[in-house]
Amino acid sequence: MEPQQQATQAAQPGWITLDAILAAAWRQKWLVAACVAVFAGLAAAAAFTMTPMYRAQVVVIPVKADDGRAALSSMVGQLGGLASLAGVSLGGGGNKDEYIRFLRSSDFTARFIEDEKLLPVLFAKRWDAERGQWNVEDPADVPTVADGVRLFDAGMRNVSEEKVSGIVTLTLVWSDRELVAQWANLLIERANRDLRKRAIAEAQASTDYLNAELAKTSVLELRQAIYRLLENQIKTVMLANVRDQYAFRVIDPASAPDPDDTVRPKRLAMILLGMVFGGGVALMIVLWGLRRQRLQRVEGAGAA
Repeated sequence: MEPQQQATQAAQPGWITLDAILAAAWRQKWLVAACVAVFAGLAAAAAFTMTPMYRAQVVVIPVKADDGRAALSSMVGQLGGLASLAGVSLGGGGNKDEYIRFLRSSDFTARFIEDEKLLPVLFAKRWDAERGQWNVEDPADVPTVADGVRLFDAGMRNVSEEKVSGIVTLTLVWSDRELVAQWANLLIERANRDLRKRAIAEAQASTDYLNAELAKTSVLELRQAIYRLLENQIKTVMLANVRDQYAFRVIDPASAPDPDDTVRPKRLAMILLGMVFGGGVALMIVLWGLRRQRLQRVEGAGAA
């Protein structure tokens, strides 16, 4: 039975042992080396021709609201409607979530792109710098601010938060390492500026409303409560005017990464993957040769 089993196994065209594969690969080592070298070279060429992308990060912590609102919580029942009309919140706590949503918002991003005139930079391949116009045949292909916002949202910008510590990291990825650091810092600066302006405008509107209500009432208790609300709004305006880092306190500003500190391409990883792929191609060629030889032997044995 044993000789018959061996004969049966030898007659199976798909039966190729590991030893046979290794032996064939060693016999064709120059083919294997050539495949590895060719694919490694192709991967290296691709890695060194791709536009390098750099990452810049700004580490900040949202500033908690310190406007004395908690001290007014006892007046919720009495002044809830008035405070709501005036735009005054009587709840305590900070505005961390609001600040982070603002930093991610499309409106803020669109204004940043417009004010900094970033469209020719973001879509440089379609921009003719010499003529100062878009190099497109179809006017529909001219990039819009909405296109720029989508580019930011598609992976160019990321805002992450550490839930335990509350630290927020703004990350930007772009091909110019100097510009990407500049933009990251500028985004935080503009967010602080815009949120500060908005807080001042809202507090001023609330103050105007409260002053108007104050003039309408002669009830002492209500007047005292309105004075407390006015004091709260005055404090908000004062803090906003004197605090440049109104919403985000910068812990670690962005700096330009080193020229070789790229996010992509990962050149060494690409070359190694090219070598592995080349080895795989070589192995497939070796296996194909072994299978062909086995089939030829089987066909020869059958003809005999």
